[in-house]
Parts: sequence; structure tokens; C-alpha cells
Amino acid sequence: MRPPRPRGVVLGLMVTIACSWVMFASALNWSRAAFAESLWGGLIGDGNAILRGELWRLVTAPLLHSPSTPSHALIAIMLLYFFAVPLESEWGPKRTALFLGGAALVGNGLESLATLSPSLGSRAFYGSMTLANAATVAWAFANRHQIVRLFLVVPVRPLMMVALLALWHVALLVARAPAAEGMIGPFGGMLAGYLLCDASPVRRLWLRKKLNRYQEELDVLRSKERERARRRRAGPELKLIRGGDDDSGPRTLH
Repeated sequence: MRPPRPRGVVLGLMVTIACSWVMFASALNWSRAAFAESLWGGLIGDGNAILRGELWRLVTAPLLHSPSTPSHALIAIMLLYFFAVPLESEWGPKRTALFLGGAALVGNGLESLATLSPSLGSRAFYGSMTLANAATVAWAFANRHQIVRLFLVVPVRPLMMVALLALWHVALLVARAPAAEGMIGPFGGMLAGYLLCDASPVRRLWLRKKLNRYQEELDVLRSKERERARRRRAGPELKLIRGGDDDSGPRTLH
């Protein structure tokens, strides 16, 4: 089996994650530049700020990763490589971009709403594990009959892998040990992955409505075609036109 080849949207996302980590890790760990700290604070997820209208944080937070933990960005890039790259190969760049954008909005939006509850919300959150979780769930439902080597050793079904992923985040929630993406955001990413994947009931409903609309348009075209065919079979219409002003005069048939 050939390894997936990154391209387009996912490749751009992976490069952006890597470059942003190098930039902020260098600036925050070595120079302590006030500008870098201010920029970091203006881009990470902040539930209170988002609820006040700073909506750009919903899409900038997934691009940032812990400047003191290289594995945070590395694991996210690896998960995107293994699960998001195959999705883009099948879906194309447009749908993949909409999928990842929707996952960011759903996951980080739910995390922002969770700040209304002090016991659930995180003061600050960042990282693309929300997107990676969405890609993992969508890929698993699309390839549910395959076998995945968990940790490159243990063979499991993709949906079992999703169940283990959900249990891991439940354990973090119970232990009150949130990931950098927060306690609710990763669940939001998994929810978005399911709602936007091919097996989603939402997508099936949308496709059914789209099919019904096309069917109605086809029925209208067929009805018009039948009407035109009926008129051709009936031939031209004949009208009786008076030949003159005198009612007793001859009449011409046209």
C-alpha cells in the first residue's frame, strides 16, 4: 500500500502548523519579544473573547501549538497526514477545506460555550487535535471494514479506534486534565467529523433533498417535452378567418 501523498489543503495546513510552531517557539522561548506574546494572546482560543465577538480565534487557534512541547504539533501533523490526506484524495480540496473549517468552528465553538460553565471551559485553548479528531472519525466511518494497526502493532477496526479515542477524552474529562484544545473541543471535533462524513445522517438528508430537487426539475422537463410532442402529433392549429366584412362572404381557412 502506497503512503498517502499530502497535497492542496491538508499540505498547506500541515506546513502552516509547522511554521507557526517554529516561529512562536523561537520568539517566546528565546527572545521573549512583547510583540510575539501579544500576537500569541490575540490568536489563541479564548472563550470569553470569542463570545464577545472575536470570532477569528475560532480558526486561528487550531494553527497554534504549545511552544514548549514539540510533540503537540508533531502528533497533530502525523494524524492529519494519516487521516486527512486520504480524505482530500477522495473528496477534493473544496470539500476538505469546508470539512476542516466546519470542524474548527464546531469544536472551538463548543469549547467557547463551555466557558460559561467554570468547571468545563478552559480559559485558553489552542491546537489542531480538534481537526485531527474530526479527520480520524470521518476516515474511520469511510473505511470501517479495514484493519488498523494501533501503535503499529495491535489490529483493530477503525470504529473501535474511534471508541478508544472517545474513551481517552472521557478519561481526561473525568480526571479534569484537559488537553491544550480544552475538555469539550476534542468532542466537538469528533462530532463534526461524524456529522460531515459520508455516513452522516445529516449528509444523507442533504443528498436526499438535493436528489428530490433534481427529480422535480427532471419531471418538469419531461412534462414540457411530452407537451411539445403532443403538439407535434396534433399538427398546426387551424383557424377560421373571415374573408370580408360581409357575413355571407367566403371564408378562408388558415
